[in-house]
Amino acid sequence: MISGWNFWKNMSMRRITLEELGASIERKKAELGFSGQDYVARNSGKYRTESKRALLRNIAAAAAERGEEPTFKANY
Repeated sequence: MISGWNFWKNMSMRRITLEELGASIERKKAELGFSGQDYVARNSGKYRTESKRALLRNIAAAAAERGEEPTFKANY
């Protein structure tokens, strides 16, 4: 029987760089049909508080005043 310490001591963990992690995340997003930053998260905002909805509306309004798109799309 392997004791707890020996079990973990003998486990080898695979180390990856941040670039490899980012590439892996992008691959998984592509597999799900998401690409880049052009998608809206599946969060419907159904349970969002009114204060959060107001904040998101204000962010969108401020961006519109500057003639820009908000940095993210939100369901509110």
